[in-house]
Amino acid sequence: MISRTKAAYAYIVARTKVMKSRLLKGEDFRKLLNMSFDEIVRFLEETEYRKEIDEIGYRYSGPRLLDYALASNLAKTYRKILQVSFGDAKILIREYLKRWDVWNIINIIRGKNAGVQPELMEETIVPAGEFSEEYLKSLMVKEMDEIVKEMEGTPYYEALSKIGSVPMNVVEDEMYKAYYRKIVEMPAREFETKLFVNFIKMEIDIRNIKTILRLKIDGASTEEILERIIPGGYELTEDEARKLAAMSFDEISKSLEGYWFWKEVENVTEELSEIEVNFDKAWISAIARRASNYPLSVLPVLQYMVLKKVEVDNLRILGWGKYYGLPNDEIERQMVII
Repeated sequence: MISRTKAAYAYIVARTKVMKSRLLKGEDFRKLLNMSFDEIVRFLEETEYRKEIDEIGYRYSGPRLLDYALASNLAKTYRKILQVSFGDAKILIREYLKRWDVWNIINIIRGKNAGVQPELMEETIVPAGEFSEEYLKSLMVKEMDEIVKEMEGTPYYEALSKIGSVPMNVVEDEMYKAYYRKIVEMPAREFETKLFVNFIKMEIDIRNIKTILRLKIDGASTEEILERIIPGGYELTEDEARKLAAMSFDEISKSLEGYWFWKEVENVTEELSEIEVNFDKAWISAIARRASNYPLSVLPVLQYMVLKKVEVDNLRILGWGKYYGLPNDEIERQMVII
C-alpha cells in the first residue's frame, strides 16, 4: 500500500511532468537560432509565454520585453509549483525558492546604488520566493538603511549590515552563503530531506568549481578564491577547495578526475562560457539520473525547476544575441542546449 507521503509526491510529480512536457526541446532552440529577434518573439507568442508577452507588449519592446516576460513567466511557474505542493514537499520547495529572495534583494540594492528608477528595477525581480512582489516594490522606494533594517530577523541581515564597509560583491557572496548554510544545516531525519540537502550540496559543488576556475583565469590568489567558496559541498569540501585553489589552472584540470561531475565534463579550457555550459550540463545530467532513481520524490520537481530556469536563460541569451546581431555560433556557445 502506497504511503501518504508517496501519494503526495505522485500527485506533485504528475503535475510537474505535464509542465515539463511543455519545455522547449533542443531542436526548438536550433530553429530559433536561425530566426530574427522579431521571429523569435512571434514564435514564443505561440507558447506558454504568450500571456506575459501580450500583457507587457504595450510597455516594452526589444530584449527588455523578452526579459520581463521571461522573468514574469518563471516566477508564475514557480509559484504554481508551490501552490500544487503540500506536506513536506511544499516545505522543501519553499526553502529552495528562497534563493530568489537573495536574487531580488541584490538587484534592488544594485539598482539603488546605480540610481535606477523603481520601474526599471521591477524588470529584474523574480517574485518566486518568500518576499511578495508588493513587498519587493515597497523596498525599491526606501533608502538603503531602511532596506537593511527591513531584513532584520532574516538570514541575510548580517551580510546586508556590511553595506558600505565592504565591496558589494562580498555582501552578495555572504547572502548566498547564508541561503545555502540554512539548507545544508537542515536536520536530515527524513529521507526526502536528505535527498533535498544532497541535491543542494551538489549544486554547491558546481557553483564552487566554476568559481575556482573562473577566478584562476582572472589571476586571483588562493585566499581571494577561498573567500568566494560556499561551504557545505557534496564532494568538493572546503579542504578540497583549498587544495584546488592553490593549484595552477592545468593542475586543477588534472585533479578533477574522480569527482561526481567530471565524467560529463572530461576537460576544461580557459574559455569561460565553455566552462559554465559544460558544468551546467554535468549538473543537469546528474539531476536527471537522481530523479530517475527516485521518481516519487522531490527530485523530479527540482529537476523541472532547474530545466525551466535553463530554458529562460537560453531564451534571454538568444534574444539579446539576436537583437545585437551576434553570430549564431557565438550565441550557441553560451547556451545550455540539452
